[in-house]
Amino acid sequence: MHAAGSPVIARDAGSLGPLVSVAAVVAALALQVYLPQYFGFIGNLDLPLLVAVYLALMSRSAIVGLLIGAVIGIAQDSLTDGPVGVFGILKTVIGYLAGTISLYIEVDYPGARSVLVALFFLIHQILFWIVETVLLGSEISIQLVLTLILAAAHAGLSLAVFRLLDGLKKTP
Repeated sequence: MHAAGSPVIARDAGSLGPLVSVAAVVAALALQVYLPQYFGFIGNLDLPLLVAVYLALMSRSAIVGLLIGAVIGIAQDSLTDGPVGVFGILKTVIGYLAGTISLYIEVDYPGARSVLVALFFLIHQILFWIVETVLLGSEISIQLVLTLILAAAHAGLSLAVFRLLDGLKKTP
């Protein structure tokens, strides 16, 4: 029995485990760094964001999601030539939101996850624009059409990436 007002959480049949989770993060970061050198358009995709969202959703915990986002964001910051902390801030917020939302809605369905990824990508881009313009004083333009196309691309890519990660789950 659960307390009134508390969320009912349906646990999934398995989990990734710490080694596979770390390997997924490292793979996403490596692909984010090296693939754009050969395929420039891939630089528009945020693979670490997909892994952060997946791990935060599957954790079903706001605090764990926050920590996952922070670690992935700081690692991504260390691999870029921009100011350190920007991706740390953004991924921390997204990890927290994903972990929190997973407490209230069922996130095991591919359609739900895909829609959430598109939403999280849009939030990520809005926060990026705010951090860059307000905190750092940079002048960047908002490319609304490209951002919406990339949100859809991230949603589609999440279907494949999340299915791959689901296949790596160990059963209890």
